Amino acid sequence: MTVQVSPEAQEAVASFAAAGNDPDTLSAAIEKAAFLDKIPGEERQKLRAARSKLKKLRQEEEKKKAAASAKSAADRSPHMKESYDAEEFEQLVEKYQKLNWRIISKPGGATVKPDEFYSLYGLQMQAEKGENNTERPMWAEKGGLDFEGRAKWDAWTANKGMATAKAKLQLVKEYYEFPAKALYSDTRP
Repeated sequence: MTVQVSPEAQEAVASFAAAGNDPDTLSAAIEKAAFLDKIPGEERQKLRAARSKLKKLRQEEEKKKAAASAKSAADRSPHMKESYDAEEFEQLVEKYQKLNWRIISKPGGATVKPDEFYSLYGLQMQAEKGENNTERPMWAEKGGLDFEGRAKWDAWTANKGMATAKAKLQLVKEYYEFPAKALYSDTRP
């Protein structure tokens, strides 16, 4: 016997996947889908799984905040502000790419930049192009693993489900808050 699933239930379940890893979007989707608690079946299980995922995302967020506040004064950026404005997005996209980033050596002579660079890149791509629907790169043109391409792809994918406005504001915030040790010389204003 097959059970008919209502279009509302299908839409609610689809909204969980569309939310990706953005806790705010996932929370809103869970609130709208609360009616699934009263309907036995696979959709209710998916609602419960979404709640578990949200709980895990919130815990990770808290860990990041705790780790950020525990950083020593030397790791904190001298450019931190009380508040940030997403209007600076376009200007900062050009600036972050031109900063004097430290270079990290990888096997086979490959090099990459610090994680902070890729985090900014991922936010830029999420804000400008939306969801990452590309295939994860594997090999570089010269042979060997494509460490640079993979780092960029991973950073972009990590922002799945994040709204454009939120990605822009987050880029501005991270630009001013990443530690100066990621750069050879900190030339941020």
